[in-house]
Amino acid sequence: MITVSDLSLKFGGRTLYEDVNLKFTPGNCYGVIGANGAGKSTFLKLLEGKLEPTTGSISIDPNERMSSLNQDHFAFEDFTVMDTVIQGHKDFTK
Repeated sequence: MITVSDLSLKFGGRTLYEDVNLKFTPGNCYGVIGANGAGKSTFLKLLEGKLEPTTGSISIDPNERMSSLNQDHFAFEDFTVMDTVIQGHKDFTK
C-alpha cells in the first residue's frame, strides 16, 4: 500500500498541492489524469521519491514497489503496452 499523508508542495510562491491524503490499496489500478501542466508528472516524482514534499509524507509498504517510465514519447513506440510493462518487471523478463 502507498499512503500519502498531509502532503503539500510549493515552488517559489506557488502552491501545487496542499494537504493531500490518499491511500493506494492492493488489488486496484490507479491513473493520474489532468490537463497539461497540472502537476501529474510532479506527483509521480513525489511518489517515487525523486522530489521531496514541502510538508507531509509518503510511505510505501516494504513489500511493495513504485515504478514508472520516463516521459519519452518515442522510447517505446515499437512495443505494445504489455511488452513495455513487462520490461519493467525483472521476473517477467527471464
